[in-house]
Amino acid sequence: MDLALAIDFGSTFTKGSLFDLEQEKVLGIAYQPSTVGTDVAIGLRAVLARLAPLASTPINRIPARVCSSAAGGLRVAVIGLVPSLSLEAAQRAALGAGAKIIGAYGHKMSPNVLAALEKTRPDLILLAGGIDGGDEETILHNARALARLKLTSPTIVAGNQFVSGDCSEILTAAGCNVTLAANLLPEIDRVEVDEVHHLIRELFVKHITQAKGIERVSDELNLAAPIIPTPAAVLRACQLIAEGSSSDVIVVDIGGATTDIHSASDGAPTRPGVLRRGLPELFLKRTVEGDLGVRINAMTIVERAGADSIARLAGGLCAVPVTAADVQAYAERVSSNPDHVPQDQREAAIDGAMAHAAIRIATQRHAGYLKKVYTGAGMADVQYGKDLSGVSTIIGVGGVIAYGNHAEFALKGAIADPGAESLGPVQPSFLIDRSYLLYAIGLLADDTPKAAFNLAKKLLVSPSSASGMRMASAAAAAL
Repeated sequence: MDLALAIDFGSTFTKGSLFDLEQEKVLGIAYQPSTVGTDVAIGLRAVLARLAPLASTPINRIPARVCSSAAGGLRVAVIGLVPSLSLEAAQRAALGAGAKIIGAYGHKMSPNVLAALEKTRPDLILLAGGIDGGDEETILHNARALARLKLTSPTIVAGNQFVSGDCSEILTAAGCNVTLAANLLPEIDRVEVDEVHHLIRELFVKHITQAKGIERVSDELNLAAPIIPTPAAVLRACQLIAEGSSSDVIVVDIGGATTDIHSASDGAPTRPGVLRRGLPELFLKRTVEGDLGVRINAMTIVERAGADSIARLAGGLCAVPVTAADVQAYAERVSSNPDHVPQDQREAAIDGAMAHAAIRIATQRHAGYLKKVYTGAGMADVQYGKDLSGVSTIIGVGGVIAYGNHAEFALKGAIADPGAESLGPVQPSFLIDRSYLLYAIGLLADDTPKAAFNLAKKLLVSPSSASGMRMASAAAAAL
């Protein structure tokens, strides 16, 4: 058999899956509480021990592909010039490479901003700013400021090429570990992220995985590719599915602390006569909403959407009344106890309603919007960001999606309101990743795209069929 292993070192669990690529099927899945804080190999060995009996060859000889989001993932601070231009380009580059942005700073960095940056202790710093031939002083000022901090974090300089070498020399002279890259925003209407993506992932392997002990897995596994951040693997899976199905795709990953939206679409206007403004959009885009999570950040969802609104949504999902007080109490309960699972239909309905609200807000932030503006030819519709109204498929990931009672309702939060300025999806179909294997699809995509795509078609199921499987599982457990 043509076997493959996929491993994900998460903050909570180390996950492993074994595939038969020739038959295009999953042979086994194993989970083990993560041991990254002590010895990463302990959790890995437990996962491999469960998968080994399912393999026809020694488990340590099977080609393995690995991703990781353990210990906070790849924590990046981005620095730019104009927030809507070079800083935005830097954030897109970092997020697209699978990073977690812990600070974004525009213009010249003040002493207070520098103090805040120093406290965050980023794994990596991305310094951008200025188009080629444009502003030089700001990125030089920020390079000198970073040099005075003498942070040990590796730094990528990807700004105005006329002075990026000078910035590198300033930082290197201060003992910083610096890598030069092409300008992320060489022209006002051109964003170039490929080299920065490559360097971020290279530095992830060289510095981050070593610092957290994850590189030691090479002694336990037959590594077939460099270790990458888990979000990068999920984004790659989104790309594979979009290209394989010749359609636009969104992946919604909703967790306890954040809601991540990934889109594979060129985002071009779908309405006639619409003008496009702002930074050019990348085909692959990832945004992370750090204030929207159905456990740790449940109270923030209630603040953003309103307890009354969530109560009305939940009331339509169950036969018992749901009040704003019920929503408030439940949000307080799960935010202080993130491991809590719904105990009755009212709690399940509130869980689904909060997920719906979080996905709605996150999708609105991710998608573009239309705005009427005056031009020389009169009033015109102007598009900022991606037009995702034509997205055909939304894939849901996360516990509230895979195991909740209202997965489809939660995902319908991504649908744009009729007549709204938001250019979100209009008539998508829904699939869910009930097996938590989207990361594995992304890991397999580069070397075996056909098998990975066919596995995705088998593993991603409609919410209705997933609900049926959950009911069957519950019935079997009762027996």
